[in-house]
Amino acid sequence: MSGAPIRRVAQALPWLLAAFLAALMLSGAAARNLAIIMAVAGLVMQMLPGRPFDRRDLSFALAAAVLPAAYLLNMAVCGWNLKLLDRPAHLLWAIPVYLLVRRCGASPRNLLVGLGLAGLLAGGVALLAERSLLGSGELARLDQGRPMGPYSSPGAFGNYSAVIAVACLAGWLAWAQDRTNAWLRPLVLLGMGGGAAAALSSETRSAWAAIPVMAALGVAVLGQGGTRRRWLAVAGIVVALGTGLLFVEVVRERLLLGISEVLAYVADPSAQSARETSIGLRLLSWQWGWEQFLAHPVFGIGLAGFRPAVDSAVAAGKLPVVLGTFSGLHNLVVDHLAKTGLVGSFAMCLMWLGMFRYFLSARRVVADPSRRLFVVWGLMLLAGELVFASVGSMFASSLGTVAFTVLLAVFAAGAHPETPSRS
Repeated sequence: MSGAPIRRVAQALPWLLAAFLAALMLSGAAARNLAIIMAVAGLVMQMLPGRPFDRRDLSFALAAAVLPAAYLLNMAVCGWNLKLLDRPAHLLWAIPVYLLVRRCGASPRNLLVGLGLAGLLAGGVALLAERSLLGSGELARLDQGRPMGPYSSPGAFGNYSAVIAVACLAGWLAWAQDRTNAWLRPLVLLGMGGGAAAALSSETRSAWAAIPVMAALGVAVLGQGGTRRRWLAVAGIVVALGTGLLFVEVVRERLLLGISEVLAYVADPSAQSARETSIGLRLLSWQWGWEQFLAHPVFGIGLAGFRPAVDSAVAAGKLPVVLGTFSGLHNLVVDHLAKTGLVGSFAMCLMWLGMFRYFLSARRVVADPSRRLFVVWGLMLLAGELVFASVGSMFASSLGTVAFTVLLAVFAAGAHPETPSRS
């Protein structure tokens, strides 16, 4: 009785995932609605007989749940603001999406089609927005000349365009020797180029920093030959990409601007011209956040207490007015220490360690090359998100949060050795 519904959902799932990936570059509302559909379908699948759930599934669920649980504890101690749980709760919604893919199976080829399409769309949106050819809709928005796509900032658009680009690179490496899908390689290369172009045009320094890191992971996991040869290839990839980025004019300009902003802040941290720059605001917010942690080391100032504390600091002249509009402190560690103290920061570390452990343990037991592709995609996503959060904040973007949690769930389920393979 349960076989027919599972088969129908399994047939629809590749189309849902491809549509979701495309929506990440076209419509935030569509991406969110598709994520909800997949999560609800995952819950329904768990009600049918024969549902799989083993120790690996439990480890993913626990890693996804530990941080939202810590946030609830923080609010129980320091004060409530349930609106602040909206984005962290996406980690909980990742669990039924994961279970959906575990039940219905995953196809790396079909996912590569969606990734290639998403990369092409990202590059097209960035190019057309820069040339003012998209009218006045959501995709036409620019922030100081930087395209935003359907995201709330150029940074989030650039970051996830970079993720798409490097995921396409990993797919090309995995399928380069496969002559049965020759049509797929050009699509993947075009997607890689489009995603990279969007990341460059967004002028997002965190995306540029993450690209060599994610690419090196792909070569390390998917590369052929012995350990020494793979590590030489990793070093070559990092040097080549890093050097190549420096030859791009916009990259050089943004890097030199960042260096000048750091030097200006170090020279005179109290100067308004040094404080109210992109880097200056980060350095100032990190210093202020560290002070809040030292004053409240166990639970921090509280998730609900963060906004009133910032408003008070702005009113007292300790922070510039522009920081009053920020939702975080632009650093994963400082942000958690200030808001949630040692307790919340420990939970945050458990989440990251649990997710990395999940994929690394899967890598040791997975022999199928197509299954290993899901492993490297997951590791790439985690590494990229760590870089993004190091100069931003976790859950800073609504659509970025949707992208991270759904992709994490899909890659994790695909990496599970017992997930059914789909052609």
